[in-house]
Amino acid sequence: LGIFIPWFTSAFWPERISVRRPLTLLRFLAVVIWDIVVANVVVAKLILGRNQSLRPAFFSLELEVDNPLAISLLANTISLTPGTVSCDLSADRSALLIHALHLEDEAATIEQIEQIKKRYEKPLMEVFHSC
Repeated sequence: LGIFIPWFTSAFWPERISVRRPLTLLRFLAVVIWDIVVANVVVAKLILGRNQSLRPAFFSLELEVDNPLAISLLANTISLTPGTVSCDLSADRSALLIHALHLEDEAATIEQIEQIKKRYEKPLMEVFHSC
């Protein structure tokens, strides 16, 4: 259904969606699946460990991607990865507010942001470049 409903309803969409680099999209999906598996193990260790050591935090991710579908996929990818949740998109669609289950310090926050940009946002920019 997830494939056929969008395919059947695509004629009603306001803009045409085109994937510029399908192989990049496949690599992106492989990275996301791997990150979900790894994050599940990390979150399980955090949850089963001492809860007093958890340091939940919010951080903002400045977006370079401007395509609405790519932003939606990025936000959903972040939420699918255990330990992080996309909470809000700024009105001008330039920043995404993210909640992390555990961030040790400012350096960890910066590292998290860099990883999201490198592993998720950059490939989505390539796939949906100025559609």
